[in-house]
Amino acid sequence: MSSFDPITMATQLATYDIQAFQQRYQIQSDKYQGQLEALGKVESALRDFRTAVNAMNSSSSNIIKNSATVSQDGYFSANANASAMTGSYQIFVEQIATAHQLSTGMPADLDPSTEIPTTGTLEFTVDGQTMTLDLSTVDTDADGKATISDLVSAINNDPDNPGVNATLVRSNGQTHFMLSSEETGVANQINVTASGTGATWFEDAFTNTTDISVAKDAVIWLGAEGTGLKLENSSNTFTGVIDGVDLTVSNAQTSGEAPITLKIGPDDEATKEQINNFIDAYNTLATTLSDFTNIGGEDSARGVLANDPTLRSIDSQLTSLIRGEYDGLSLNDVGITINREGKMELDAAKFSDAQNNNSAALEAMFNGDGNLLDSIDTMAEPFLMSNSGLFSNRKDTLQQNISRIDDKQVGLERKYDMSYDRYLKQFTQMNILMTQMNQTMSMFGQS
Repeated sequence: MSSFDPITMATQLATYDIQAFQQRYQIQSDKYQGQLEALGKVESALRDFRTAVNAMNSSSSNIIKNSATVSQDGYFSANANASAMTGSYQIFVEQIATAHQLSTGMPADLDPSTEIPTTGTLEFTVDGQTMTLDLSTVDTDADGKATISDLVSAINNDPDNPGVNATLVRSNGQTHFMLSSEETGVANQINVTASGTGATWFEDAFTNTTDISVAKDAVIWLGAEGTGLKLENSSNTFTGVIDGVDLTVSNAQTSGEAPITLKIGPDDEATKEQINNFIDAYNTLATTLSDFTNIGGEDSARGVLANDPTLRSIDSQLTSLIRGEYDGLSLNDVGITINREGKMELDAAKFSDAQNNNSAALEAMFNGDGNLLDSIDTMAEPFLMSNSGLFSNRKDTLQQNISRIDDKQVGLERKYDMSYDRYLKQFTQMNILMTQMNQTMSMFGQS
C-alpha cells in the first residue's frame, strides 16, 4: 500500500472547496472594475466637451470671431470681440499714459547702510489712498538703528501700500532713493511727506524731489486730432470706446499727422476654428459613449456599459439639445449635421453663407442666454458635480461593490486556511496509519 503527500492532497482539496466562489467573485470584480474605468473615461470626455463649450461661451470668447486691423503699426493695437460691429474708424494717438517716478533729494554719499531716523512718519498718498509708515517700525532687528535699505523693504511690504514701489538705483557712482507708482495716469501721482523725524536732511529729501517720469493719462482722438472725439484714460488700454473693441496705445503720433485707420470685420478662419473645436469635442464624446454602450453583435463586442441609465440619459439629453432650435435656428440650418454614425459634420459652404448673411442670428443661436452652449453646460452640470454628481454617485456605488467582493475574497482565504488545516490533519493521520499497516504487513512477509 503506497503512501501519499498530505500537503499536496490538502492543498488540492482546499483549493477545490473555494474555486467556484473565487471564479464567481473574480468575474464580478472584473465587471465592476471595467464599468468603473469606462465611467471614468465617459466622465472625462463629457468634462472635456463642457470645457470646450465654456471656452466658446464667455465674456471674452464667443463662437463668432471678429478681427481688428490697423493701417499703420507701432502706435496702437486693437482686439475685437464677437459683439464688435463691422466698420472703419479713424484713431489719432496724442499721448500715452505714463507712471509717476521720482528721485528723492537724499545726500550724495547715500548707500544701502545709511542710517535713517527711527522716529516720526512717512506719509504716501496715491489716488486718494494713504499709507502712514511709522519709522519706529523700520528697525526690524531691535538694535535701535534702521538703514535706508530697511526703509525700502518697509515701504514695499507694508500691507497698506497704496501702489508705491521704493528702490535704490546706482548711477555714476551715486545711489539714489527712488519711488515709482505701480499704475499709470495722473490720478496715480505719488505724494509723499516726512514729519516728526527730528532730521532735517531726511525730511528735506522728501520735499525736494525730482520727477524722473511725470504721471500722464493716455489721450486719443476718435477721428482727426483737434476735431474728433477726445478721449482720456489713466491706462493705455481703452475698453469699450468702440462697442466690443479694446484699444491699447503704445506710442504717440506727431501733432498734425493723419489719424490711423482701424477696420473691424468678421474673422472667418478663426470662427471656423471655433466651430471645428466644438465639432471635435462633440465627436470625441459621441465616440466614447458609443464604444461603451454598444449592444454588441456578430462583428462587435457588447459594451461594458450597455443599457447603463446614466449614459442613456446623457445621450438622450445631448441629442435633444443638438437637434433643437434656438431663436428659430438649428445647427442643421447653418450646415452642422449628424451623420449615420452619430458623428457631427460641417458643410463649410453652408456655414460660411450663414456667417456672412446672418452672423447675429448665428451668434445668438450658440451664445445667447439659455441657447445651445448655455444649455449644454446646464445639462452637464448634474453629472459632473464633484461630490454629488451622477458620475460621482455611480462610481461610489461601483467602488462599494468592489470593496464588498474584496471582503468576500478575504473570507475565502480564511475558508481556504480552515479547509487546508482540516484536510492536512486528516491526511496526515491517514498517512501514519498506512505507514503502520505497511510495517505490519512486512513482518508477515507481505509487501
